[in-house]
Amino acid sequence: MMKYNIKRGLVAGCMLMLSACAKDILNRKPLDSINEIVVWNDINLVSNYVNYFYSTMESGFKRTYYLSAATDNGMDGLANDIYFIKPLTMDASWNPNNAPFNGLYTSLYQNLRKANDFLAHIDGVAGDSTLKKQMKAEVRFFRAYYYTELLNYFGDDPIKASGAAAPSGLVDGYEDALGVAILEKAQEYGKDSLSIARSTRRQTVDYIVSELDAVATMLAQLPASYTNPSGRITHGAAMSLKARVLLFAGRFKAAATASKAVMALSKYSLYPDYKGLFTVKNNTECIISVQHNNIASERGHTYDKDVANGSMSGLAKECPTQNLVDDYEMTDGNLPGASSLYDPQNPYANRDKRFAISVGYDGAVYRGQTLTLYDNGFDILNAGLFKTQTRYLVRKACNESFNFLGDATYGSDQNWLLIRYAEILLNYAEAQNEDAGPDQTVYDAVNSVRRRAGQPDLPSGLTQSDMRLRIRHERRIEFAFEDQRFWDLRRWHLADQLPYRTIYGANIKLSGSTKVFGAPVLLETRYFGIKNYTFPIPASELQSNRLMIQNTNWK
Repeated sequence: MMKYNIKRGLVAGCMLMLSACAKDILNRKPLDSINEIVVWNDINLVSNYVNYFYSTMESGFKRTYYLSAATDNGMDGLANDIYFIKPLTMDASWNPNNAPFNGLYTSLYQNLRKANDFLAHIDGVAGDSTLKKQMKAEVRFFRAYYYTELLNYFGDDPIKASGAAAPSGLVDGYEDALGVAILEKAQEYGKDSLSIARSTRRQTVDYIVSELDAVATMLAQLPASYTNPSGRITHGAAMSLKARVLLFAGRFKAAATASKAVMALSKYSLYPDYKGLFTVKNNTECIISVQHNNIASERGHTYDKDVANGSMSGLAKECPTQNLVDDYEMTDGNLPGASSLYDPQNPYANRDKRFAISVGYDGAVYRGQTLTLYDNGFDILNAGLFKTQTRYLVRKACNESFNFLGDATYGSDQNWLLIRYAEILLNYAEAQNEDAGPDQTVYDAVNSVRRRAGQPDLPSGLTQSDMRLRIRHERRIEFAFEDQRFWDLRRWHLADQLPYRTIYGANIKLSGSTKVFGAPVLLETRYFGIKNYTFPIPASELQSNRLMIQNTNWK
């Protein structure tokens, strides 16, 4: 495995970007006077340096776009994100010079260098040895997290043709394909080479897993008082990220074992209220979350405004599709087309309760008003450019009582759930089913998630293939608008296939005083080529690193 080393004066830049919770300490000196010597001689400043790494975790609420709008679950409003989501879904012309995530590649490697610089200095800092051990483990966690992000976005995918994958989603040669360049040590500028070859996917995953194992061990040995504060990385967090990494790598036996180890901690549980799960901070289901507050200039965000319709002065940046709505079961456990409970002229009645919690639909009361999403309804006529084309709105995780048109110094404050316990259960179910078939433990994991939603247990006697479809369906419903679909369709190698690129909306008209629901309306047929299963290495990186190799289908 290729690794390399460069040491730079990165601390001052980090300190300028520390989260607001650190400002009381930072105010001891002007920000522009804080330098490396000061930082590494003050354990309080070092502790606040760690807060910077917490601020780098990717929150789906803090982006200017929503990944679900680039899947068959969602669609952005007419005028939104034309420079980001549209290229991901409708544009075949972007390339290594202008690809949507080029900036992310750069920022992740910048953060890796900062993490390595921290780890090179921390042992020499005077102070609480237990606190130093905790901080060292946390920064090693973030380093593993950065590599995970790089691998997800930029790891090579050797798929050769549409459908050329095993039923599990794996393709031949996947682990031997190129992963990412690994920088394990702080670099010495002017001494170490700036050129480094990429490790393979197998080597990259092995490195991430070994780091997370070490982090989990270190954090498990700490007194509870060090890891109790809400939002801190714990040994369960490290174990959970490891389970996800192994599942995404297709190492199903290891992923099942890792997921089961998290379950055996008996530390996490399904939060009983699916709606409250997303607004009650740091609840029992939360394993890793990005912490937010309601101060717009600090950790506040604009999610509530982003998903509201233009008729409410929102931006409609992600709107549920008819594709997704049709996948919400009826309360008898059947899909609408197979259920006697389904009435095509009252299509939203008798649905899985996660539907009404996640989706705003015509006739629903949303933000204190009844939605009129039929043709020429108030919410369509008065939305301007920022209207839902699908005739649905995202409701999941919204704080409908927050007035986003009020004092601009305040923002939405819901935490972003990066990993929650339901994912561990469904990760286990998928991995165990792929490795051993649908044994009782697979049923138990899936059914526990379904029972929280009030849905019937899965029928007995399912084949491995049947169970695979059920698990994928459950993931779609349970994790709608949580970024999971973006990655699931890629790792299952389904995203290029026509059913996942053909986007539909509702067709609702008013005949007198009666609403008439017609056949769904085709809104988009999206572009997704084989090369889009990964993103290209930025052209600037290829120019500066003579050993860098472009991803297979981007050459």
